Amino acid sequence: MTRIKLEVVENPIVVFEKGIYRPEPTRFWILEPSLKAAISKLEAEGWIKRISAQITEDEEIFNFMVKLHEREVKKREEILKRDFPQVYHGTGKWDLVCKRVLLDPNVGIGGIRNFRAKPFKVRCLHLWTAYHIGDEEFKNPIGEFVLSKIQASS
Repeated sequence: MTRIKLEVVENPIVVFEKGIYRPEPTRFWILEPSLKAAISKLEAEGWIKRISAQITEDEEIFNFMVKLHEREVKKREEILKRDFPQVYHGTGKWDLVCKRVLLDPNVGIGGIRNFRAKPFKVRCLHLWTAYHIGDEEFKNPIGEFVLSKIQASS
């Protein structure tokens, strides 16, 4: 039995490149190729659609996931203030672009828009699994499910 490493990286939410600041609303990324491949297999099996439907139908889980998105917006503001004060307080075009993307209360985890609306948009199992692994505050049923399916199949 091969053990898959649960390794993610936390990227900066703002990247300075070619003289401009660019927002990056996805903080966590999976590094381990075998973990990425295993998650891609689950996506190919249709799990995004099934999980989206389950969350949409279960009001308690739906509300929990919405709260995670809202927590991410607050977390990005904390990070922006702490790590990128020049952008947070800036008034230049690219400062405003970063703030519009990162601080918009309707743009959640991974840049998912309108996350309070049904049907719930899972978009990608990699994203939710990366957040589940990457930050204790963002443990979530999608990441838990994905890891349990992967462990069961290995």
